[in-house]
Amino acid sequence: MNPISQNVSTGTIGELLVQTRLLQYGVQAAPPIKDSGNDLIALRGTTIKAIQVKTRTDPYFSGDDLPELYHLVAFVYLVGEDYNIYLDQSEVFIVPKEHIGYVPLSVAKLGDFRLTPDWINHLFPPMPEIITEA
Repeated sequence: MNPISQNVSTGTIGELLVQTRLLQYGVQAAPPIKDSGNDLIALRGTTIKAIQVKTRTDPYFSGDDLPELYHLVAFVYLVGEDYNIYLDQSEVFIVPKEHIGYVPLSVAKLGDFRLTPDWINHLFPPMPEIITEA
């Protein structure tokens, strides 16, 4: 079996954490079948977004190396030591493309973009309940 580099492992863990956290709030996300430059395609109801995932083990991120076409960037800060990752202490921030370049990319400054139910409802508006009469 070919070895997995530390960078690939860290990035994959970040993508899986974003998928899991989004699913907590009713948003389905999966990687595309072919790597077209987007890490995840996420949807809830009729809202569909292409997401780039940037994962770090230090609290500073870079907005470099982003593809031309995407909607959101998920910045994942993994907390842990050695091979132990504390997922409950790790944080996910979701930043719309139009904010990239205008917000400081550090955990201390990204609080407004923290993945919360309200922020997810803003990015992926919930579908109204469909009521059928019997």
